[in-house]
Amino acid sequence: MKINIKILSGGVKEETRDIPVDFTYDDLLGSMGINPEIVLVFRNGSPVPLDEKVTPDDVEILRVVSGG
Repeated sequence: MKINIKILSGGVKEETRDIPVDFTYDDLLGSMGINPEIVLVFRNGSPVPLDEKVTPDDVEILRVVSGG
């Protein structure tokens, strides 16, 4: 299955990936080398749980910055 991914992390990077149909969002992040503890994943503007299966909708990955 092909999905469009937009990564928002100090800029915008867009890519299209071909992934297995049984991938979860956690699997997707792992395949991209992204630590799931530092990002939020959105599908059509709504956050999704990482254990949910990826759908062919557009995905946005937002890096979360914290500090004090």
